[in-house]
Amino acid sequence: MDELQKPENTIKHIKISTVISFAFLCFGTGMNLMAQTQISGYMDMGSNNVSDGIFIKTAGLVEYQFGKNSIETGLQVDLKSNNDRVFSGYSFKVSRQLQVKKFPFEIEGFCLWTPFSDVLRETNWGVLLDMKLNHFTLRFGTEFRSFAFTQKAIDSNGYIEDERIRENWNLVYSFGYHLKPADNQWNIGLSVTNIDYFIINQETNPVFTLRGQSRVSSTLNLFMEAWYKSAGAFNLSVNYFGFFFRTGIIWDIH
Repeated sequence: MDELQKPENTIKHIKISTVISFAFLCFGTGMNLMAQTQISGYMDMGSNNVSDGIFIKTAGLVEYQFGKNSIETGLQVDLKSNNDRVFSGYSFKVSRQLQVKKFPFEIEGFCLWTPFSDVLRETNWGVLLDMKLNHFTLRFGTEFRSFAFTQKAIDSNGYIEDERIRENWNLVYSFGYHLKPADNQWNIGLSVTNIDYFIINQETNPVFTLRGQSRVSSTLNLFMEAWYKSAGAFNLSVNYFGFFFRTGIIWDIH
């Protein structure tokens, strides 16, 4: 059985990410435990050309913000899908806010683990530059993707254990426009991107997203998104691939 399928190994990955996050938090702030924590949760429901009907996913993310630094870990769970794996995604991200003269930006390093089938598992890691310009948001960078056989597939079919398919220097991007400033009570935005929390699409297969957000209190935000994905949007031939809704909350703990 693949390591990522075992509950004890899943818990182990979560514990390791939590320990790393807490250690980084303590050392980075001189043991100042007054750092801000942000907890996010959401649910996806939709379908696509390979889902064999409706899929339902849920995810939770915890972000620790201290000074100009932040660390985020996340876990995705499949509630209904054609994938027999319950835990379908793990993420880890570190970022730091920087400024050159009067131009602020954020640099982010990330790593994603996605056991999306019994045969293959996918790993993505890379670097992103994040900029906010009035009503516009811009993220771009590069990432490295690899596909490897699961332990179950190796044991069942005799595949070579260390054999991998690698993709280097893939382009990752997100371009968005929001009707209101970021700190407004409510907001509506439209974006085109190949980045999501637990998946990175090919450069030629962007996703178009419509997002609405409302602040319920000073610490709680609700949001709803509609995602449409095409196949080959930047090629001569464009086809429908999938559509899903996402609804969730963002809770800031001061």
